[in-house]
Amino acid sequence: MTVFRRFPVVLAFASLFIAVVATTQLAGFWPDIPAPVWWAVMGLLAALIGTVLGLPRWWLPFQLLAPAACALLLTWLPSWIALVIVVILLLLYGGGVVTRVPLYLSNRAACEALVGFLKIFPRPKAIDLGAGFGGPMRHLARALAGGRFVSVEASPATWLIAWLLALTDNNVQVRWGDLWAADLTDCDLVYVFLSPEPMPRLWEHVQSHAKSGALLVSNTFPVPGIEPLQIIPLPGRPDARLFVYRV
Repeated sequence: MTVFRRFPVVLAFASLFIAVVATTQLAGFWPDIPAPVWWAVMGLLAALIGTVLGLPRWWLPFQLLAPAACALLLTWLPSWIALVIVVILLLLYGGGVVTRVPLYLSNRAACEALVGFLKIFPRPKAIDLGAGFGGPMRHLARALAGGRFVSVEASPATWLIAWLLALTDNNVQVRWGDLWAADLTDCDLVYVFLSPEPMPRLWEHVQSHAKSGALLVSNTFPVPGIEPLQIIPLPGRPDARLFVYRV
């Protein structure tokens, strides 16, 4: 089960495999039932198996929709186009397989709140771990010209887009790599918009590697068992808020 906890993608595909095998066997007994019904059954069964085995909730839409999506791709599109789509998705979201973090985008209100935290520093430094397309650090760079800002992203295509978007911002660095390997030692603020899964480890990591007094700001997902210094509601989703912690 250690592999499943560290890499839930393994559990996700194992659940899908079991669901496909089971549904294929059942379909043999009722051949008159239309194929789309079996695709839906596959998705429901995969989601159920994944839930029982502890798959994180944000994987469940993938479990539900993957069988039907794959069937439609293989039925309506040439195989090479389906392969290209799969490769593009892996390039955009592949980092989430390792980091267990889907692609989330921060809204303007979150970025403005980060500016408020950092404007008291003459030369602030902030880092965004799991930066997606890098919007928050670009926003900070333009609002705080004297600062230094770093975006770290693990998915290759997402990183490339973030890097291209930041080409005109001289005080932004966009790095491709593992968020756990990022240097936090001189950061005044560490920003994350991850998922519930890595938050306990992230708090330990920041406590060990960031300087005393630095802020950890987490969008939407709190650190379990740790009382935040401040909670800032954000417009949009009902659960959208910033959880602010001091190292």
